[in-house]
Amino acid sequence: MNRNLVVNRAERNYSEILSKLYNRYYKRFTRHSEVTSSFWRSVGWHKVEMRNGCWSAQGVGFGRYLPANVRRRVLFLPIRLQLFLLLKRLRCPSYLIDKGRRLANKGEFLFDYDFVRQVLSLHEILKQLGVKTLDDKHYPLSSQGIKVACVIGDGYGYLSALLRVVDSGIKVISVNLGRTLFFDVLYSQKYLPMQNTVLLRKEDNNKLELLAKHNLVFCEAENYHILEGMPIDLFINIVSMQEMDPPVIEKYFDYITSSTSSSVYFYCCNRLEKELPDGMVTRFMEYPWKDCIVLLDELCPWCQKCPLTKPPFWKPFDGPIQHRFVKWKADENK
Repeated sequence: MNRNLVVNRAERNYSEILSKLYNRYYKRFTRHSEVTSSFWRSVGWHKVEMRNGCWSAQGVGFGRYLPANVRRRVLFLPIRLQLFLLLKRLRCPSYLIDKGRRLANKGEFLFDYDFVRQVLSLHEILKQLGVKTLDDKHYPLSSQGIKVACVIGDGYGYLSALLRVVDSGIKVISVNLGRTLFFDVLYSQKYLPMQNTVLLRKEDNNKLELLAKHNLVFCEAENYHILEGMPIDLFINIVSMQEMDPPVIEKYFDYITSSTSSSVYFYCCNRLEKELPDGMVTRFMEYPWKDCIVLLDELCPWCQKCPLTKPPFWKPFDGPIQHRFVKWKADENK
């Protein structure tokens, strides 16, 4: 296919998705959806507007992504050193680090802690799947039977893009609250401008056909029932399930275990316990883990502290963060 046609189609798809999300969740926004927890009603915020023909987007609560200007690059040096030592201590492959850094650069961000912890999470997933080789000729996920991955609550679209860059043989579904999904789409366009993308809608009766025709798929959390019964092999959630109401968490588990894949994996990294602004408490150990095979279960080595630019250089998070990698087999997910 002609390259210009591919580029034009990709740009058009991204533009149409952004327009739909903006109209639905910003221009015509009146109230939050039922799946929106008190955290996103009162703590996290988003601001999106069109300036000189380009989208301007700002948000808080879904990652500390710092624009890579000269001043920040200088101030960032102490953190850069700490992150280098962290990656070295945890033996993260240089290939994976390079892919992660290049993506951050495409988004015009510093390769900060929020990026690094997602690179380390993917490294851990690959280890748990038994992947031993990482290079441009190897398909680390699809070679292990992972054909479709779903990232729940990505924020800025980074992990979804990283999955596609590391293994172009897989399809990725990115699920997020509509207002935050706008950011996922906007920055996915920066990371992966040539992707064949689509926004799944609740009225779509041909979701499997759409998945087959596209390699990067977006889904509003307001329509997360769309995930039910889809052939998804790997689900990932990193520090955002802790900000959902327990009934919503339970529904996600229902949809995860309804997957039609022969084996279903789930990597979950979240606070052991977190109280939301309305007093609702989420507890990691009370998630509906029933019938799963636990492959990894420990306090996450890279998610207990956040790096700072000055002493003491590492600041503990508000509570311990656990990561768990589990598996359901086909006869156990029903």
